[in-house]
Amino acid sequence: MISRLALLLALIATPLGAAPTPPRTPDEELSTFRLADSRWQIECVAAEPEVSSPVALAWDESGRLWVAEMRDYPNATFGGAIRRLEDTNGDGRVDTSVVFAEALPFPNSILPWRGGVLVTAAPDLWFLRDNDGDGRADERRVLFTGFGTGNQQLRVNGLFWGLDGWVYGANGRSDGEIRRQYQPRWTNGTLTVDEAPAAGSPVSLRGRDFRFRPDTGEFETLAGRSQFGHARDDWGHRFLSWNTIPLRHEVLPDRFLADRPTLASLEVLQDCLPSGDVGEVFPLTPPPLVFNNESGSHFNALSGLHVYRGDALGAETTGQAFVGESLRNLVHRRRLIPEGPTFRAERIEAGTEVLVSSDPWFHPVNFGTGPDGALYVADFYRQFVEHPDWVAREMRTQVNWDQGRDRGRIWRVRLRSSTPVPMATQPLLAKLTSDQLVRELDHPNGWRRDTAQRLLWERSAPESISRLEAFLALAQTPAGRVAALHTWSRLGGTNAAVVTNALQDSNPRVRAAAAHLAGSPDQGAVSKALRVALQDSDPFVQLEAALSLRRFAADPATAVALQRLGETTTNRWIALAAAAGSPADSVPWMSKIRPPAPLARPVPKPRDPDPDRDRVLNSLRAATTMTGDPKRGAATCARLCLACHYLQGQGQRVGPDLGGLASRPPETLLSDILDPSRQVAPDYQGYELIQTDDQRFTGLIASESETRLTLRQPGTPDVSVARSQLREIRATGRSIMPEGLEAGLSAQDLADLLAFLRSPQAEWLPAR
Repeated sequence: MISRLALLLALIATPLGAAPTPPRTPDEELSTFRLADSRWQIECVAAEPEVSSPVALAWDESGRLWVAEMRDYPNATFGGAIRRLEDTNGDGRVDTSVVFAEALPFPNSILPWRGGVLVTAAPDLWFLRDNDGDGRADERRVLFTGFGTGNQQLRVNGLFWGLDGWVYGANGRSDGEIRRQYQPRWTNGTLTVDEAPAAGSPVSLRGRDFRFRPDTGEFETLAGRSQFGHARDDWGHRFLSWNTIPLRHEVLPDRFLADRPTLASLEVLQDCLPSGDVGEVFPLTPPPLVFNNESGSHFNALSGLHVYRGDALGAETTGQAFVGESLRNLVHRRRLIPEGPTFRAERIEAGTEVLVSSDPWFHPVNFGTGPDGALYVADFYRQFVEHPDWVAREMRTQVNWDQGRDRGRIWRVRLRSSTPVPMATQPLLAKLTSDQLVRELDHPNGWRRDTAQRLLWERSAPESISRLEAFLALAQTPAGRVAALHTWSRLGGTNAAVVTNALQDSNPRVRAAAAHLAGSPDQGAVSKALRVALQDSDPFVQLEAALSLRRFAADPATAVALQRLGETTTNRWIALAAAAGSPADSVPWMSKIRPPAPLARPVPKPRDPDPDRDRVLNSLRAATTMTGDPKRGAATCARLCLACHYLQGQGQRVGPDLGGLASRPPETLLSDILDPSRQVAPDYQGYELIQTDDQRFTGLIASESETRLTLRQPGTPDVSVARSQLREIRATGRSIMPEGLEAGLSAQDLADLLAFLRSPQAEWLPAR
C-alpha cells in the first residue's frame, strides 16, 4: 500500500502522471517559447554560469547590468549575491560576470545610485559601492533597517526611481518598523554617506508601501501593500501588484486624506481588472502538482509587475503592463485604458498569453526595460518556486526545494525587424555633459529618460535649472516635457511661469504634471491657473489641480472653485480630490465619495464552537465531493457571509471580496470557511487597538498614516483614532472571521454554499 507521502514524492511538482522534467540548456529552453506577437523575437542575454537564480535586474549609466541573485531561496543558510554583467565584445551576450557582493540574505531588488547600487535584503536596505576598482563592493552600508523578515517570498522589494526623485519600494507583505541608519553629508557639492545610529521613533510599515530619498534620508509610507514588484508609467502613476491581482492603481496619495477624520479611512487604490474578469491563464505546461490546493488555471503566483516604457517592441506596446505568472511558466500582459482619473486593465491575448513556455522550469519572476529599449525577463529557472512554508508539514524536509539554484537565465524580447544595439556599443550616459543629459529627456526609451534624470539630480548643477526651462519650449514629446518638469522641480526650480505655461500645454499629461507640481501659496498666478484647470476636459488634470489647490486653502476663491467641482462632478475620484483640496473637513458632496452604506446584516456569532477545527473539517469534508445547488447556497451566503464580505453588489467590504472565487478549489474554500485562522493573510489579520484611556477596539486595519489609524469592524462604522491617543497596537494573530459557522449546517448545505461561491449569480441572492 503506497502512503500519501510516497505518492506525493513520486509526483512532486511535475505534470500529473508524468516523469520529472530535467533542466534544459538555454538553447533547448529557447525552443520551448511561444510569443503571441509574431513580430517579436526572444534571445538569451545571460545564463549560468554567468548568472544564477536571478530575481531582479537594473542597468547603470555605463550600460552594465546588475542582477540580484536569490541563490539562498527558499531557506538555505548561505547568502544571496549581487552580480555585475557586461557585454564587452558587442555580440549581444554577456561575456563578463563579476560577483559584486555576497552573503546578503535573500536580496531581491537593486537600483543604481551614485556609482553604486541600492539593494533590498531584509531586514536591511543597503548601499553597496566599489571604491578601489577591483569589481567588488568594499563599501557596504545599511541605509535603513527594520524591514520584516517573514517568509522569503514576502519581503521588501521592488525599488524604482519615481519621476519626483524619490525611490519607491514594495512592502512585500512582511511589514516592519523602519529606522534610518545613516546620515547624508554634503561637502562642496559631493554627497557622502556616514554611519549614524538610529534616531527617533521607527516608522511603521504595517500594510503600507514606501518611498525614500537617499540623498536626504527622508522616508515616507504610502498606500498599499505590494507583494513582489510594482511599477510606474511615463506619467508617474504608481501600480501595485499581488500574487492574484495583477494591477491596482494608486489614484491619489492618501497623505492628502490623513489629517481629515472624515476622509482618512477612504480607499485610494483602484483594482484595474474589469468586472467579471476572473484571471484565467493559458499555459503550455500541464498542471503541476502543487501543495497548497490553489488553482493552476487562474492567477496564482504573479510577480514582477512592469510597465514597459521602451521603444523596441512597437509604439503600441509602450505603456502596456507585463507580469510573470511564475508558477505556470508564462508572461501575462494588459493594456491600460484610461477610465476617469484611473485605469481599466484589459486583457490583450485571448485564449493564450504574450509569452508561454512548455518548459516547467521557466519561471519569469521580474522584468526590465533596457538601455536598448527591449524588454528583459529574469528567469529564475528552477524546478520549484513553491516555498515549503505553504506545503504540507510532512513534505517540508522530504524535497530538495532549491533544485537548480545554480541555474538562471536573462532573456531579451525585441522586434525581429529591429537592429540590435550591442550592449558594449550603446551610448553611455555616464560620459554625457549636463546639456546632453537634458536632451536625453526627450528620448523615446524610458530607461534613458530615467537615467538622465537621476544623473542630473546627482550632479545637482544649478545651471541645469535654466537649461531645463529652455528645453521645455523645445521638447518634442509629452514624456520629455513631463520628465523635464519633474527634474526641474526636484532641482529647485521656482519660476511660476514654467508651471502656468505648462498648464496650457496641448497634451493633457503635461498639464496634469504641471498641476501636480504647482507651487507655493504666494504664487497667485499659479492659484488662478489651477482654478482654471479644475474645468479641464481631462480628469487626470482635474484631479491633480484639486489636490494642489489644497496649498492655497486660505484663498476664498479656492473653496468656491472646489465646491463647484465637487457638486458638479459625477466621478467619485474627482469628488474625493475636491474634498481633499477643500479647506473644510466635511463637504456637502460626501455622498459621492462614500456611497450609502449597504443595508446592515446581522453578524454571525456562533456559540461555543468546537475548538478542534481539524475534527470539524474532517466531519464535513464530504461537502467538497457533493453536487451543490448554488441557488440554495445563495441564501446561506446571504445569512453567513454578507455581513462582512461583498459579492455581486451586496454585502459589506470588511473581509475579502468574494468575487473571483472560481479559481479556489472546494477543499481550500471549505478550510477558509470552517477554520478561518488556519492561514491568515496579513491584510486580514485582526488587530487590537488600546487607547491611552484603556478603551479597546478589535478589527482590521483599514488604513494607516503617520497621524491616524482606522480600524474596520463588521456591523459598525470604521473607527479612526489619532496615533497620539494610542498606547498599544497589538496583532491578534487570528482572523476576525468567527469559528463555528458550521453550526446547524449539513455537508449538503456547505456543498450548496461552495457551489454558489464558485459560480455566483446576483439574482440568486435574497432581495434586501
